[in-house]
Amino acid sequence: MKKFFKIIFAIVLIMVLGYSCADDTLQSVAEAPAEGQFLLTNSTSEIVLAKKNADKNIAVTLNWDNKSWYGIDTPLTYTLQIDKSDGVFVSPQEMAIASGNNISLTHADLNAQAFALELKPEVASKIKVRLKANLRYGAVPIYSNVSTLTITPYSTLILKYPMPTELYLQGDAVPSNWGTPVTDIQKMTQIDDHRFGLIVALTGGKSFAAISAASTWSDPAYVTMEANASPQTSGTFEPRGSSTNWGGTPIKSPASTGVYQVIFDFTTGTYSITPSVLMTSPAELYIIGDATTNGWNAPGTGQKFTKVDAHTFTLTTTLKAGKYAFLNANATWSTPAYLGKTDAEPLLGGNLTLNQAPNWAGTSITAPNPGNYTITVNFKSGTYVLKP
Repeated sequence: MKKFFKIIFAIVLIMVLGYSCADDTLQSVAEAPAEGQFLLTNSTSEIVLAKKNADKNIAVTLNWDNKSWYGIDTPLTYTLQIDKSDGVFVSPQEMAIASGNNISLTHADLNAQAFALELKPEVASKIKVRLKANLRYGAVPIYSNVSTLTITPYSTLILKYPMPTELYLQGDAVPSNWGTPVTDIQKMTQIDDHRFGLIVALTGGKSFAAISAASTWSDPAYVTMEANASPQTSGTFEPRGSSTNWGGTPIKSPASTGVYQVIFDFTTGTYSITPSVLMTSPAELYIIGDATTNGWNAPGTGQKFTKVDAHTFTLTTTLKAGKYAFLNANATWSTPAYLGKTDAEPLLGGNLTLNQAPNWAGTSITAPNPGNYTITVNFKSGTYVLKP
C-alpha cells in the first residue's frame, strides 16, 4: 500500500511540476501587441528651423507609452526612424534612443536629418517619423503609427566672400595676356551657389587672376595674398579693390603648359588647379546606369537632358541605388561617354572626364539616396550637380 501511495504521489508531483513549467513557458513567450496600440505623438507638426542657437532650441518632442508591449517585463530597444513623405522606410534615417518614453530634437538635430534626406533648404517639406521597438538582438520588431511633420530646413551655406555675377580668368597664362576685352573661352561658369569653374589651357609658369568684368580690370578683382613665386595647384584668394585696398599678386599657373580645371570656391576662399581635358558639348545628352529606370539598356527619351545653353544640360529624374554615367546618344553605350573623374566623387555633384579611346578614363558615378533629382551637367567647367 505504501508503495502504491508513493507511486500516486510521484505522478501528482510530476503533473504539478509539468504544469508549472508549461505555465512558466507561456509567461516567458513574448508576443507583439495588436496593431494600433503602440502610439507615437508629437508636440508640433509644422516647424520652421532656425540657425540661431540651433543646437540648444527644441524643435519637436516625440512621446510614446513606455509599456511592456510584449506581455512580459523585458528590456526594449527603441529607434526613431525618419523618411521622406513619399518614402516607405526602406532606408530611413535612424536615431537610437537609450531609454525613456520621449525624445526631443533640437533645430540642429532636425536640420541634420533634413539634409541627410536631401531636402531643399528654405523650402517646406513633409517628413514621416515612426518609432521602432524590439527585444534583444533585434528580435520581434514592432512599429508605432506614422506621424507626419512639415519642416523648413535652413541653409548651412556660409559664403566667405559674396559671389560675383560673372567671373573671368585674366593674365599672361591665358590667351588674353592681360588684354581686354576678355573672350568667352576665359569666362568661368557658375557651378552652383558657391563655386565658379572653367576648363582652360594655361601656359606653364605664368600668372592669372579672376575678374568680374570682361571689358576692364574689375573692382574687386580676385587675387592671392600668398607669396606664390612657385607654380600653384591650390591656395587662397581674396577680393581686392577700392573698398578692400588694392594689393596681392596674381596666381602662378602650374609649371607645365596644358589643360586644367580651375575652380574658385567662395565658401572657403580657395582655388584649385587640376589637370583636365577639354570637353566639347554634345548635341544630346542622356543618363544611363542601374541607378536609372532603364538600367544599362538604351536610356530612351525619358532619360534625355534638356540643353539649356551652349555648355549646360539639365534633367529632372528618379534615381535608385546604384551607378550611372552620361552618354551623347540614345544607345547602350556611346563614345565619348562622360564618367566621374575619380571613383570618389561627392554624391551630390563632382567632376567629369571623357571616356573614349585610346585613353579610357573615369568611373561610373555612385547615386545618392533614392529619390527625385535635378541634374545639371556643364561641359565648360567639367562638372555635374544634383539637387533633390
